[in-house]
Amino acid sequence: MRLGLAGTVAVALVACAGTAFSQQACLTHDEAVAVKARVLQTELMVATLSCVRAVDQSARYNAFVERHSAEIQKFNRVIQQHFARIGGGNPQRRYDTFTTALANDASNRSMASPTFCTDTIQLFESVTQIQRGKLGDAVEERAKHSPQRFGDVCGRDPAMQYALAR
Repeated sequence: MRLGLAGTVAVALVACAGTAFSQQACLTHDEAVAVKARVLQTELMVATLSCVRAVDQSARYNAFVERHSAEIQKFNRVIQQHFARIGGGNPQRRYDTFTTALANDASNRSMASPTFCTDTIQLFESVTQIQRGKLGDAVEERAKHSPQRFGDVCGRDPAMQYALAR
């Protein structure tokens, strides 16, 4: 009977530890917003670099980064802190892996779509409407209408899973 109770307690402790780790790996609301903002910035950057000959958006990209630089920096720190918070490896390396995965994903989508560059015109027009200090609100609204699930809780999006596995 004692062994059975001890075994049950041990199993419960292991289960709780696993749950605690998975909850740690989950994104807080602020972290999810930060990821969504990083995704948008990466999409704009890739569009600017990939489409410079078709539709030069470099002035709009630079204006976006300048207008939202304080928030972009804050969001990047939040993502870096997420990787430090969850442990399990070098947080800076995980952050770098994450941002590289985002860029690779956006680049792959740009190469797969023949209308990518013309589609980015509407994206750039929409981001010019975002007021300073409102980037977080804008990316949350944008995520509601996006087929991609970046910034989902518990790292279910591909770039976050990739970074967490490293």
